[in-house]
Amino acid sequence: MPTAWGASSRRIEKTTYEDIAFRVIAAGQHPDHMCVSEFRRKHLDVLAWLFVQVLTLCQKAGPVKLGHVALDGTNMLFKKSRSPRL
Repeated sequence: MPTAWGASSRRIEKTTYEDIAFRVIAAGQHPDHMCVSEFRRKHLDVLAWLFVQVLTLCQKAGPVKLGHVALDGTNMLFKKSRSPRL
């Protein structure tokens, strides 16, 4: 099951039916994709702040090393690497 990061509102709606973790987070409800989209749009600033707070907590916890993290929804095409380490 794909994660919600970068997932479309329709995908999140569908996942609330298929994934127990999403069902718990949604309190057993299955919000319409328009509701999910509107929530994202309406609360974008708070969600961005929350994301930074989670990264800060992960960094302070120790086992996670953070470098440059950027999420802006940009789709990029990459060539496949021949190295199994990448």
